[in-house]
Amino acid sequence: MRVMNVCVMTGLAIGVSFAASAQQNAGAPADVKYCNALARSYQSMWPPQEGMPVGDVVQLGRCDSETSATIAFLEKKLTDKRIDLPAHEGVAQPSGASTSNTR
Repeated sequence: MRVMNVCVMTGLAIGVSFAASAQQNAGAPADVKYCNALARSYQSMWPPQEGMPVGDVVQLGRCDSETSATIAFLEKKLTDKRIDLPAHEGVAQPSGASTSNTR
């Protein structure tokens, strides 16, 4: 019985630490939304008949878990192709940029 309790407690401790580390890697909701917008822009570069590289497909699936790394990857890919990046809600827009707030 003691061995069973030790195993259960060890499993819980390891499981909680993995869950906490996964949440630390996940970005804020605005960042995840921006990452998904970047992913849509990047996917639009590839015709449906032609697949994108497997490594890129894997990276696109990481918007929820490794948000900041995926954003950096996608921003580089899009700027290398001279494609305008979508607006990011979590970042202040430059002065003179249009906003939806009207008074």
